[in-house]
Amino acid sequence: MAENKENCVSIENIPYEILYQIISLIPLKEAVRTIILSSSWKHIWEPIQVCLNINSDQMTTQESSQQMSKIISSFLNTYANTYQILSLSFLEPNSLTEETLFMKAIKGVDKELYISFHVENPKDFRLSIELPLCKNDYFFSLKTLHLRSITTMVESFLSVLFSGCVNLETLSLEKCKGLQDVDLKAHDFLHNFMILDCENMQNVHVSSARNLKTFLYQGTLVKIKLKEVTKLCNVTLNLKGTTALSDCNEFACEDIASLLASLKDVEVLTLNGWLLEWLCTRGITFDELEFKFDKLKELSWADCCMNTQKRDLLVSFLSITPSLENLFIKIYEEGSTMPCPCLHQSWPQVSHNNFNNFQLKHLKTVKIFKFKIEEDDQMLVSLIDLLLKRAIAIKDMSVIEPAEKLAWRVSKIPQSHLKKIKSTSTRICSSSKSSNLQLFLSKECCLQLAAVHANYKF
Repeated sequence: MAENKENCVSIENIPYEILYQIISLIPLKEAVRTIILSSSWKHIWEPIQVCLNINSDQMTTQESSQQMSKIISSFLNTYANTYQILSLSFLEPNSLTEETLFMKAIKGVDKELYISFHVENPKDFRLSIELPLCKNDYFFSLKTLHLRSITTMVESFLSVLFSGCVNLETLSLEKCKGLQDVDLKAHDFLHNFMILDCENMQNVHVSSARNLKTFLYQGTLVKIKLKEVTKLCNVTLNLKGTTALSDCNEFACEDIASLLASLKDVEVLTLNGWLLEWLCTRGITFDELEFKFDKLKELSWADCCMNTQKRDLLVSFLSITPSLENLFIKIYEEGSTMPCPCLHQSWPQVSHNNFNNFQLKHLKTVKIFKFKIEEDDQMLVSLIDLLLKRAIAIKDMSVIEPAEKLAWRVSKIPQSHLKKIKSTSTRICSSSKSSNLQLFLSKECCLQLAAVHANYKF
């Protein structure tokens, strides 16, 4: 025992060269968490401090932008195989010593750069991004760029920054409070574009992004136009709020229909059910659209609840997804960060006759999240029944209760086996982690829900 203790090496005694090597092997988001391990790891993340000999009034000039670009470029090309943090400050007016933090930049090992700006009271502005087709010495090698809290104060710097991103593959904008409009003209190298939680956003326009494969938007409903994005295959519209819906005149149904048309060739789609419900309040039904989602293989459908209208809307939308293989239905609980708008307009009743005119021949997997089986039995039964009637090759259907950390596997019991079930009650066993449930569709058929395991990962 004494020998073992002598041979143990404390984490505090590991040489910095080895620590740098360790964190260079893991993704940046996981790597920054090492700061809490010990003082040694914290020392690795001590930022390089740079102070510009200019004041805030000069930050928007072209000369200052060029100077900042040279600093960032030098930062990127230093210690190429390790993570580094840069803190860039400027002098306060009429002061020779007082500094104000302007930005923090984190450089990853895989040609990635995260920049977070620290500017108070941002003004509303629009951002035009044009990625270059020619080489620029500043940021030629950069492949991943994440920008957080950009403001009108840094527009000039961003113009210089983007002009050098000739090989950029991933671009994300996050929590840019004053940003209202984004106009992106991309080159052939850009594959991923993300906009996250920019609360004042109104318009997003993406064009000439011929090789863009992934587009993610998270925030309130805005006008989104995608042009010349022929290879787009994975789209997430994570619509979190209702601000943009407060004035219904802000949006025409043609805007939403046009957006859906631009997504018709995607293979993976995540959207909120209430967006399509809003479209239906304008009298548009899916069988009236001039296109189908013929290539869609995976659909994630999120909503704040499930009722008869929302169920029928979902099934109606599925009628234009003939190649669908995987379906994920997610119900958000009260207090979720994904509120559902109150739609006061009446909307057309979806005809059940339409449900019998299509089949989901390729649908193999259905997972229904956050249904409370005790409370939602009838709605759950009707939803599952409609899906089973359309899905002729389904292999796995399950209902997942995160609160109970429990997953139920669904199977439909044929008429020939009904005699083995006590049909005097709609439930044979109580909802427990070891029980099976029978939910009756009719006198001729019922569903059996079998608990899979209690430690399901959500």
